[in-house]
Amino acid sequence: MKIKLLSYISAFIVASYIVYLDYLFVQSTVGKIVQIFFPEIPRYSVHEFVTYLFLTTGAFVILFYLAYFIFYLYIKENEGSKLIPRFFPKVSIVIPAHNEAINIGRLLESIQYQDYPFECYEIIVVDDGSVDGTGEIAMRYGAKVIRHEKNVGKAKALEEGIKAAKGDVIITMDADSHFADGSSLRNIVEELFSRPFIGVSTGVLRIEKRTGKLIEKLQELEFLYCFDVGRRVQSYLDWLLVVPGAFSAFKSYFIKSLPTIPKDTLGEDFDLGMIAYRAGLTSSFEPHARIYTEPMESWRGLYKQRVRWYYGGLQVLAKHRDMILNRKYGERGIFLFFHMIFLEYFLPVLHVFGIVMFPSILILQNLLGFQIFDINVPMKVLVTVFLLVLLLQYLPSIFVSTLTIVMEWGSKHVLRYIPVIFLYHFLYNVILSFAKVDAIQKFLRRVPQSW
Repeated sequence: MKIKLLSYISAFIVASYIVYLDYLFVQSTVGKIVQIFFPEIPRYSVHEFVTYLFLTTGAFVILFYLAYFIFYLYIKENEGSKLIPRFFPKVSIVIPAHNEAINIGRLLESIQYQDYPFECYEIIVVDDGSVDGTGEIAMRYGAKVIRHEKNVGKAKALEEGIKAAKGDVIITMDADSHFADGSSLRNIVEELFSRPFIGVSTGVLRIEKRTGKLIEKLQELEFLYCFDVGRRVQSYLDWLLVVPGAFSAFKSYFIKSLPTIPKDTLGEDFDLGMIAYRAGLTSSFEPHARIYTEPMESWRGLYKQRVRWYYGGLQVLAKHRDMILNRKYGERGIFLFFHMIFLEYFLPVLHVFGIVMFPSILILQNLLGFQIFDINVPMKVLVTVFLLVLLLQYLPSIFVSTLTIVMEWGSKHVLRYIPVIFLYHFLYNVILSFAKVDAIQKFLRRVPQSW
């Protein structure tokens, strides 16, 4: 525990120092540019505006991002290759599917290409009221098919598939996903038995390259930071609580012991991770187990999906609120507060305030003559400083993002992704922050959400 605490402190000290240097650079650069183009503007007002803006829009996000990356570098350096397992437990792969005729064949083919003994796994497809022949296609691939005449929803379909499963390991997958290579099934199962008390293991989710549109590439980066970096670090620190339903492996005795799959939240994957921990189990991440999943193709659909994700997260936090900062639950109780509440929800609120409310207050001060902040700058200076701070403050994050792509995807992808990296930090992160704020206000107002 002492060594782990020391590693936390060391990572945040290094990250804090880089953030401080970034702040000095932004403050100095913006100050000099303003003095050149607007010499009549008091330096104090510009200095204060840059400070407030940097603290609300970038400082804490960059701090956590860099701290995660420091852990990621250490973990990546010490990762070894996977060995062939000594035994192959019986595996049941459960796939709920509704009108997935286009995708189901590709997924089932990717399962058949796995280097896992054919006699050691079964495939269960729950055809949830499909009208496009999904079940018939699944049967042609030798899958066991459970039919629903009407659509009853993913959670209920998943529950029936799990009840029918006979394996010692139960893997849940989405029908619109597929394995990225031939060893991922073996690797995620091996990870499940790599240490005592692991009840759930998950792997890397990557966005399938299809159209090459900007929205697709931004989701690629989001999943890269979330799974290749975020889940890897959380698993190493033994903090991993969110296991994606699109690709997770459960020990059968745990998942079958539950009276039902959680249906009272939209975040059943997060909920299952919390339930596993209450049962004395932990969750683990396997970087050598990878699947591809389809991207959202419209901005409207993407935004609505993210709102549902974040809304579901709030439902789970409310459901398990007794774990937050509870000594009984040790580090995970602390993690629930600092990561899930502070980083995932409070900082986006601060970010939106810095992007929208803070500049709006300064504009109203100029127009109406009242005083809240001791900052008095004309509109043209306000806009100039605002854009300069947003442009300059994320340079450390852009460097780290570029290095992550090199380490995960190879250097040949870097040049064509650099513009996307800029837009990710300047545009996409803002959209995600607005989605989180939207989810918070809907949750507080008890506005119902559904898939």
